[in-house]
Amino acid sequence: MKPLLKTYRLRHSGKPRVTLGRIQNPQILDNRVWCQDDGGQDQDDDNKPKHDYLKRFVNQFSRYFRLYKEILRFSFQNFMVYRAHFINSIIATVGWGAFQFIWIELLTFRTRSAFGWTKNELVILAISYIIMMGILHFFFSHNMSRLSRIIDKGELDFLLLKPVDSQFLVSLYIQNYPNLVRVLLGIILLFVYLHIINLTFTLIGWLGFICFIFFGIILLYSLWMFYCTFLIWFPRLTNIIDFLFTINGMARYPSEMMKKLNPGILLFILPFTLSVATPVKILVRGSFDVDIIYLVIISIGMFAISRIFWLFALRHYTSASS
Repeated sequence: MKPLLKTYRLRHSGKPRVTLGRIQNPQILDNRVWCQDDGGQDQDDDNKPKHDYLKRFVNQFSRYFRLYKEILRFSFQNFMVYRAHFINSIIATVGWGAFQFIWIELLTFRTRSAFGWTKNELVILAISYIIMMGILHFFFSHNMSRLSRIIDKGELDFLLLKPVDSQFLVSLYIQNYPNLVRVLLGIILLFVYLHIINLTFTLIGWLGFICFIFFGIILLYSLWMFYCTFLIWFPRLTNIIDFLFTINGMARYPSEMMKKLNPGILLFILPFTLSVATPVKILVRGSFDVDIIYLVIISIGMFAISRIFWLFALRHYTSASS
């Protein structure tokens, strides 16, 4: 059987557009979500000058933005069906957050600092870890967890046939709303703790903290996407998700602690620790050291590599029935 990607390319050759009209049944994202024409646009757009890249980018962004709004609504409908799961998630999040403070107390029980980080800085690091993991799990991790199943059961075939970028659908098809509680809890804890210890920060520190949290999320997503792409060849390799959840826990530790490890191990762990520790350094110390350059370069580089690797894997994907 010929690779499914050829069919996928033929499907996209006509440049179909997506409009997100009102759906009769909000539980199902049917073909009308993917295949309706953009309101107010016609086929004359294809005859416009090819150099009008900015307008085409805006139109494409608007198209995906409207699609993502429907995906959010669809995920929220599913979330409201299982309300008990929401309550259990809140309890688990609070308990998991309390554990972060326990290990910091144990780490700093006999010393006021560890690996150059004071106790207060370690607490802020743990709170920032809660926020970033909440964002990662809200957007991406649940989708990565189901990637093995949709490949093994042939559901990836249907996603590839949609007139939408396949990586966009695979990464953002379902949002895990209970993790918003983790994000909100982390933000509240951060401001409360900063008020308790009476620490003040500059506007540049806050802006740098928010900006590099964005780079940290990009880096974590790129790492998850890169490793999960191997499931295209090995769909039964489900323990790779367990590996990613485990190694994610390394991000709660200072990067200076990981730099003392063997260089071979450091290659896998350091990107995870940089994603959280670097924004915290900017916030609490106001320092723009070499780790910032590492974070920017690695995050952009890994995003490009994960994208190229995903497209390469799709060229070798031959559908579930072949």
